[in-house]
Amino acid sequence: MYTEACEAVKVLEARLKKAEITISDQGKIVEAKTQHYEDKLKKVTQDAEVKLAAAQVNHEQAMTSFRDGLKNSAIVSLVQARIKMAYKAKDAGFEYPTWPVDSLVAKLKDVGGSHVPHPTKSGIGEPLKAVDAAVETGEKTEAREDGGDVGAEKAGEDVVVCGQRSGR
Repeated sequence: MYTEACEAVKVLEARLKKAEITISDQGKIVEAKTQHYEDKLKKVTQDAEVKLAAAQVNHEQAMTSFRDGLKNSAIVSLVQARIKMAYKAKDAGFEYPTWPVDSLVAKLKDVGGSHVPHPTKSGIGEPLKAVDAAVETGEKTEAREDGGDVGAEKAGEDVVVCGQRSGR
């Protein structure tokens, strides 16, 4: 029985050694797989960070471009409005030294704005002349948005032009 027990112990020790080798090999495989996936995760993370940084740079450039375009558009609108006011002031007989039309037109060209036609030169001023004539004759007139007259009544009452009343 002792010899049988010794043989059984030898068989079990051989199995144990074989199991230890298998466990060791499995541990090495797990370590290799873990390292592989950690490297893969690191690369994916780095790629994502690079893409995020590129997206942030593109976003900043787009926002800067948008802001510059918005500023330029506002400048163009303001210069065009000043030119229109200068034209109206000249038509009314006022000369404002702070509104030199020629320099405003040059500035408008510099900022890339479109030309603002003179109201009386382009035919737009014709309805305004009709309103002025109605004011001189004492007719009550309301101006439409397109510049035409809605109607005229003979009376010495207020004249409505573009939503503002002038007292008579």
